[in-house]
Amino acid sequence: MRTIKPLVAAVLFSLGGSISVAHGAQLEEVVVTATKTSASLQDVPVAVNAFNAETIQEAGINNANDLAIMTPSLTVTSNSSPFNTKLAIRGIGTSQNDPALEPSVGLFVNGVFMGRSGLGMSDLTDIERIEVLQGPQGTLYGKNTNAGLISVFTKRPSFEGVEGYIEATAGNYNKTQLTVAVTGPISDTVAYRLSGNTHQHDGYYDNVGGNDQNDADDWNIQGKIIWEPSDQLSILLSGSTMGRDVTCCAADVVHENIVQDELENQGYPRDKNDPYDYEIGVNQDSSFDMESSMVSLNIDYDLGWGTLTSISAWSDYDYYSSSDADRSQLDVMYTLEEYSAGESLSQELQLTSSYGDIDYMLGLFYYDQEIQRGDGGPTTVLGEDFLTIAGQQGLPGDVSTVAQPGDYLFGQNIWDSQTFAVFGQATWHVADRWHFTGGIRWTEEDREADLYVDNFSTSLAAGDDSLDTLFDLSAEPIDAVLDRNSENVDWLLKAAYDVGDDSMVYASASTGTKSGNFNGVNGTVEEREFDDEFTTSYEVGLKSTLFDSSVRLNAAIFLTEIEDYQTQRGREDGLGTIVVNEGEAETSGIDIQLEARPLSNLTLSAGVIYLHNYEVTEGPSEGRPLLHAADYSGNLGATVVFPLGDGMLFLRGDYTYQDDHITTGVPNYQEKDVDDRTLVNMRTGWRNDQWNISIWGKNLTDDEYASLTPGRNAYVGHTAYFLTPPKTYGATVRYNFER
Repeated sequence: MRTIKPLVAAVLFSLGGSISVAHGAQLEEVVVTATKTSASLQDVPVAVNAFNAETIQEAGINNANDLAIMTPSLTVTSNSSPFNTKLAIRGIGTSQNDPALEPSVGLFVNGVFMGRSGLGMSDLTDIERIEVLQGPQGTLYGKNTNAGLISVFTKRPSFEGVEGYIEATAGNYNKTQLTVAVTGPISDTVAYRLSGNTHQHDGYYDNVGGNDQNDADDWNIQGKIIWEPSDQLSILLSGSTMGRDVTCCAADVVHENIVQDELENQGYPRDKNDPYDYEIGVNQDSSFDMESSMVSLNIDYDLGWGTLTSISAWSDYDYYSSSDADRSQLDVMYTLEEYSAGESLSQELQLTSSYGDIDYMLGLFYYDQEIQRGDGGPTTVLGEDFLTIAGQQGLPGDVSTVAQPGDYLFGQNIWDSQTFAVFGQATWHVADRWHFTGGIRWTEEDREADLYVDNFSTSLAAGDDSLDTLFDLSAEPIDAVLDRNSENVDWLLKAAYDVGDDSMVYASASTGTKSGNFNGVNGTVEEREFDDEFTTSYEVGLKSTLFDSSVRLNAAIFLTEIEDYQTQRGREDGLGTIVVNEGEAETSGIDIQLEARPLSNLTLSAGVIYLHNYEVTEGPSEGRPLLHAADYSGNLGATVVFPLGDGMLFLRGDYTYQDDHITTGVPNYQEKDVDDRTLVNMRTGWRNDQWNISIWGKNLTDDEYASLTPGRNAYVGHTAYFLTPPKTYGATVRYNFER
């Protein structure tokens, strides 16, 4: 509460200051496609945070983590790998350390459903618009949107002439980034767009045992070609490919005395045991090497009485990840180039039309996905120092009975799923002010899991059927093919009322479903399955445009109830996780968003989300707060410009705060697992239609924050802290060209 009071006061001051200037410059209209048709943000009865290309550039939104800074209801956390990133909206989200778990927040790129959150964690390149929709969106959008969704739209080809831009960035940690985009016509009916990005920086963890960790070497290329043979038909073919080669994700640690003594015994320096100093000592990189590709085909055909849209897409990815599990220079335990891959095919058909006072959409959706973890080779391996460390941890029994150096885990899990859905939504415009919306979606899903996990051990337990090896306990062996079928119906009911020409109030009730599956980590054959997760949400909202369009004030009060809440819970021994249906959970609160232009050269933005309740309400963990959810989260932003020469000087500042929240999935969290977060970002420079030159800084207060604090690892003798980046700064030059 010590920081949130000034935050709220600042929000109210901004609102009060804006109200006092009744004749400020007008805000530009924001057009969104939250309901899959273009409409003004203020005419859509949905809680939406929308960012256009100018704001994305101005605020330096380069990836999903930057997006979360601008969106109080959104949290983004990464730990063991970028592909396991957790997206959460209003406190609801799921990490995907076990590939069997699917996200609670849907990710869409140009209307294409991305089955894994990690496919959207690289640099955001050539973006036209980003929309963050809050609350269940289970009627219109694909699948797994029971907490909300992020929809990213990249720029389309232009027929206006050859144009584009070149943008170069340099910063500390030897950061270099280059983005290039060009578009133009090929003929009167055909146009193209090409864009690409490369990004490198050194690691910000100083490593006395080898390479500095958490560096980056990423690239991506996008290509589009559009054919518009008539006013009625538009065909857009898009392709993209990207690569990531990073030492991610390292963690700072606190080592126990046995580890410190053994480090000294082997001639290595003792660790400082400061979990926030970004100084580590590991002898193996935490590496992540990924390549992915996607091809999509969007067809829009104007039937005269309606529009028929087809969205077809194919995507493919594979990656290798390694980590130093003991996070020291000792040879205790490590993960060696674990292989993961996935492939998906999706098809959606939409028919949009009107009949009298009724606007409606009908659609079909098909999604086929295969994901794989492991290729049968060794993954987690016990090193030569394992017995030295694990044998002195005070564990019951003789550790050497169940584990020996050289023991390793291996396996191959493959999950197949086919999803088919039929959906429809209609809005009846009653008289001039009332609007009633109803929607329904029926989904059938078939899943099959071919699970094979085993381990090799030379311990006594390996030759005794009455004993379990260490890996038997932390990753239970299995060799089975399992299948399940589910059918679900999601629905939406909403009423909206226009209060005059510039304000609207609405009330809605909606549901969402997240797919169940078979966890790939632990449990007997009978225990592997976990059920679908169901969300029911109630919301009352306000959309208002005030004072001659110089102020936008939107608010929503919500209650979300979750049944069969899915969670990947850390084991108390610190080794491994297990996926379970926790029982029931609930979040409720109020979300306020403000934008204002009290002066022609000053733009303000502010947002606060207050969560009144965010906890497990039924089940073994009843009363436990949801991970990374806080009482208050908020942001303040301001941009001021002054004319200079043939351009403008500008200054942009962003302040973000998140109140105390837990950062561990371990059932019995401690004081160290509760943290708050404060961020200050700034950018200043000069720009005109052709040039944009700026210097910038992120996390300027050097706030030290651990996004994840797993429980004590009983076998390797440490407690890990996954830290977010420290202070970074640099300069960016952008040149826009056209002819």
